[in-house]
Amino acid sequence: MVVTSPVFEAVKKAFPHAKLTLLTEKKCVPLVEKDIYLDEIIPFPKNENIFSQIKFYWNLHRKNFDVVADMQQLPRCQMAVLCSGAKYRLSFAPRHAYKKMLYTHCFVPENTEHDYTSYSKIRILSPLGIEPTEQKPRLYLTEEERRKAREILASLHIEENTPFITLDATHKHPKRRWKYYGELVRRILADYPQFVFFVIRAPNEDEQVRHLLDIAPERVRMPANPLTLRETMACMSFASFHIGNTSAPEHMALALNIPALVILSETASFWHFAPKNPLKGTAKQMEVRLSEEEYQWYLKNLREFQKGNKPDFVPEEYPLINCISVEKAMEKFKFLLSGPFYE
Repeated sequence: MVVTSPVFEAVKKAFPHAKLTLLTEKKCVPLVEKDIYLDEIIPFPKNENIFSQIKFYWNLHRKNFDVVADMQQLPRCQMAVLCSGAKYRLSFAPRHAYKKMLYTHCFVPENTEHDYTSYSKIRILSPLGIEPTEQKPRLYLTEEERRKAREILASLHIEENTPFITLDATHKHPKRRWKYYGELVRRILADYPQFVFFVIRAPNEDEQVRHLLDIAPERVRMPANPLTLRETMACMSFASFHIGNTSAPEHMALALNIPALVILSETASFWHFAPKNPLKGTAKQMEVRLSEEEYQWYLKNLREFQKGNKPDFVPEEYPLINCISVEKAMEKFKFLLSGPFYE
């Protein structure tokens, strides 16, 4: 949802009088509910009976859309495209040929594997004469939300003059969890006494991060209860840096112009923001990923394990992301500190 936000601005700048409607999951609505370019947000029905869903798609059809742009091609998105009745139906080229019948125009990427994913999403709109210019995501906060965020931070003894780092050390998939976050926090706290950490997490993720609070209780802070998405965004907007996985908070930090250190697992390169011609003052995102040598070491051990020659190497206990060393992460963090913004 975050990386799709540049699409809204691009559409409105090209067609300022158009009515722009977003269909998305209910859980994503808080991310964009204050977006200044959206006229309407419709959440998809979830876990509802068949009659409620039929009513939803019928009401969608009655809105008489002129253009529909499918950014994900999930089954519910394709159902919305089918029921929209729109004359122009845009998307990227589907993997299966029979799905092309759903769309009137399909964008075929041309050597853009290293472009940030927002680039390809905007390119879907090229039949409308819209081309990518600014790919950076957008998130919008109110002054009241920022004021309440200051209260939350103050309750954790993070004052206005306290430089702090937001830390996203959780993930729903075990193979996307880096086990060295605790060691990285220790190293940063030892080398940079000015920083404190603000740990963010979603509901039911406490056990993944509780051990971080024991490292230095006076310098690693976490709200007693998980914050809402918008509270998290508002608190992040005051951070000096963000550290975490390739996940939503990484893109949120970029949207809020917070420099970030990103621990990459097997994620494709287009999920990382590395612009060719960045605007001055744009926050950098330093990626920490495996070298080719480290990757080959992992594959070699994996093959030996599969042959039964290395019983102590258990892939479930050694996900690929854990081949990334703390030393490599610290090296990138120091580099980020020396120049957190593009000049």
